[in-house]
Amino acid sequence: MLLLIKQGQWRSWLRLGLPLLLAWSLAWLLGMAVLAKVAIDLRAERRDADLDTQLALYATTVYGLTWFDAQGRFHDELLKLEPDLYPAPYDIWVVEPAIPAINHLAPVTPRFALSDFSFLNLAVMRERHKVYHNGVDAQGLAYRLYAMPTYSDQMTETAPKAMVVVVADPQPGQAAYQAFVRRIVLAASLLGLMGLLVGLGLTYWSLRPAWASLRQRERFLSATAHELRTPVAALRSICESAQRGDEAPQRALTRMHELLHTASHTLEDLLLFARLDAGATLERQAVRLDLLVETLLPEDDSVQLEASTSVVHLDPRLASVVVRNLLENARKHGSRAGKPIIKVQVADGQVRVEDQGAGFPVALLARKQSDFVMSPSQGGSGLGLAIVNMIVRLHGGALRLENKPEGGARVTVNFQA
Repeated sequence: MLLLIKQGQWRSWLRLGLPLLLAWSLAWLLGMAVLAKVAIDLRAERRDADLDTQLALYATTVYGLTWFDAQGRFHDELLKLEPDLYPAPYDIWVVEPAIPAINHLAPVTPRFALSDFSFLNLAVMRERHKVYHNGVDAQGLAYRLYAMPTYSDQMTETAPKAMVVVVADPQPGQAAYQAFVRRIVLAASLLGLMGLLVGLGLTYWSLRPAWASLRQRERFLSATAHELRTPVAALRSICESAQRGDEAPQRALTRMHELLHTASHTLEDLLLFARLDAGATLERQAVRLDLLVETLLPEDDSVQLEASTSVVHLDPRLASVVVRNLLENARKHGSRAGKPIIKVQVADGQVRVEDQGAGFPVALLARKQSDFVMSPSQGGSGLGLAIVNMIVRLHGGALRLENKPEGGARVTVNFQA
């Protein structure tokens, strides 16, 4: 996308596009960061909840499958009949507080170096709470346990007899959580990069009209300077010649009047072009296009008209400007030698003007209609054709330039395209 930005457009892009791109990027990256944070937090809650649910499930199962009889003897026969519970994937203890503590049920091969659960006595045995606890054993291994009280079958005893403790390793869940975090960070990074590329593309496409307008303004200023440079230089030359006495004053005044008339006409065209470029309002009405063209033809026989009745809804004032400019260009550039012969055809909302000149430059013919705008490189016909193109496009029509095979230029204006 950056390759589509021409060298001269970088400064305009930085001035117009960079703030828009930064705003989009900041909003997109902030959104991705918030979504990633929410996903990570939810996964962390789920990690802890999953492990806690497993610990509570095993502890409740042990509580239901073991008991103390009236003599205080512990029974775990039913528990050992369950292959999914015994031996268990966790360290399961049934501990009766005493000095020393009595382990009624203990893992055959403990996974953790834990033997003293006295720190749970207050919360579990006295306050009868169910407790989750994180800690580190004597070997430095992290663990998470769940403890709940269990009671004797003697109806006269209401105090807990012992406590069921289930101890698990949180590392598998933590490893899965860390892998999830890495995937989320990677996905968020890729989405962030994709968002930046999308933002760059949106910035480019959204600023294309602005860039086109800026280029149009630059071309307009260049064309204005180009169109006015010649008459101004000629006026200066005439004044200097008259001051030196090389030219009669009356002759100098006559030439200056002609140049001023030409410059005034050029300036009016430039102002019209500027108004059209700013967005002119069309005053459409039903117009006999053939009659409109006929009223604009010169009185001599330099123009041959072939017309048929053609009614078009257009702005007659601007349509007259189109016809006059086409005729003027044909008269100026439509003859190799001698008197110009211009052929005008009007039919079906179209005006076609043909001449016998050298034709249009190849570079001008290669332009698309949307890119056909005024520039100093177009020479004397540039301003007139630029105005014609803009008026026709305002009407929703089309302008076509071509060179005839036998020589000469052909311009076709379609007001109903």
